[in-house]
Amino acid sequence: MTILAIGILIGFLGYVMINNINLAVIELQARGSRVQLWVFIFLALLLECVYCFFSLYCLQCLMAYPQIILAAQYSSIAFLLIIGCWTLFERVKSNVQLQDNIIRRGYWSVFVHPQQIPFWFFWGILLIKKEYLRTDSLSLLFFSLSNVFGSMLVLLCYTRYGNRIIKVLRVQKKHLKNIVGIICIASAGLLLYDVLQHGAGR
Repeated sequence: MTILAIGILIGFLGYVMINNINLAVIELQARGSRVQLWVFIFLALLLECVYCFFSLYCLQCLMAYPQIILAAQYSSIAFLLIIGCWTLFERVKSNVQLQDNIIRRGYWSVFVHPQQIPFWFFWGILLIKKEYLRTDSLSLLFFSLSNVFGSMLVLLCYTRYGNRIIKVLRVQKKHLKNIVGIICIASAGLLLYDVLQHGAGR
């Protein structure tokens, strides 16, 4: 059951930090639209499972064709820069527009998530080498579902306590979304540095 605990832990840590998806959950919960909130959470968890499973399932192909990983990394950099700049430099005239944009970025981050591929490539190689993870479909599905469970725990916590967390931190949502924008741009910079470093080493 070690791989179960690892999957849950990775899923939990992957979502515990404030990001576009978490902020969208907080906004949807504040609006009181339970159906829209649970549809969003379902889509987030479904796409998390899909990205995790298929990235690991195609791991052998990705190892044989590293240019696919490189393309995914550059796509991730571009996506993170676009989302980060949009978050930081948007001009909003009302709180309603600000909230709508937070939710839109949440959906974008759910569906367009290319950085998941190199992320799971890294964890897949590590866990397979340590013999924690087997590469048959059933084992990969089990691991993907355990990862989704960890992610679900975090999203449920944000659903219930998100606004309280913001109040405890004494941070306005406008400043919080700017922090997310900075994190996105910084992540893009770190990923670009990593790509260039590995590229220089080849």
